Amino acid sequence: MEPTFVLLAGDARLRALSELLQTRGVRAVHLSVCRCVSVLQSQIAASTALVLPVPLSRDGVHLSCSGEECILLSDVFDALQGGQAVFGGGFSPAQSARIEAQGAKAADFLKDETFVLKNAALTAQGALRLLLEHTTRALGTLRVLVSGFGRVGSATAMLLRAAGCNVTVAARRELQRTKASLSGLQAVPLSALPEVLPQTDIVINTVPAPLFPAEVLRHAKKDALYLELASAPFGAKEAEVRAWGMHYVPGGGLPGRFCPDSCAEAMLDTIQATAEITR
Repeated sequence: MEPTFVLLAGDARLRALSELLQTRGVRAVHLSVCRCVSVLQSQIAASTALVLPVPLSRDGVHLSCSGEECILLSDVFDALQGGQAVFGGGFSPAQSARIEAQGAKAADFLKDETFVLKNAALTAQGALRLLLEHTTRALGTLRVLVSGFGRVGSATAMLLRAAGCNVTVAARRELQRTKASLSGLQAVPLSALPEVLPQTDIVINTVPAPLFPAEVLRHAKKDALYLELASAPFGAKEAEVRAWGMHYVPGGGLPGRFCPDSCAEAMLDTIQATAEITR
């Protein structure tokens, strides 16, 4: 049977992936919204594979989407058929079990290390573009603090250093700090944040943990920029960042905002490596 892909909600990444699949001769349709549940479920039931957003959901109830009207996860899961492949990003154990219980196969983009590395690089590029939009100073004059040195943190720190920024990495683990130092970056433990923040122009958080409570933020420059790249529970509360006089910039979904075509190519690579249906 000729494969048919249904892509649901999401952002520009899924729109680009739909077009990319079509150029490969694969039947693909992208439904950003669907107000009729019966139509939605008939499309899902007739598909060979389903592609859901990255991340799958922000509230645990709806699919992530760029608009206000989102599709219910339960409506999607109820329509799954045996033998289907279901791609998405960040499935919880319960969601994966629900997919498997329907006889479908869950394939998580965020468990594919190659995709994760590519996505981190695209996130770093998006972060650089955001900084260029939100600062009037030359990059070479900026002192940047990157909290965390995982995939996104390391990609972001290295890209900003290459762009001329003075970059310091704050990380909890000694191994991460050692990697940062060996990469030519300044590295400090999280306990040093109060000493580093007064000299910092831009704070970029990549750790989904409250590293910047009010008592830490009070050490920051009041005109500094705070860029949040982490997922919930985030590194700081937006209200507290703004209350201190810092500029808060949300950085969610940067690959979809700035590099959707490249992210779609990375998603297709993962799909092709996972299933034979596009070959």
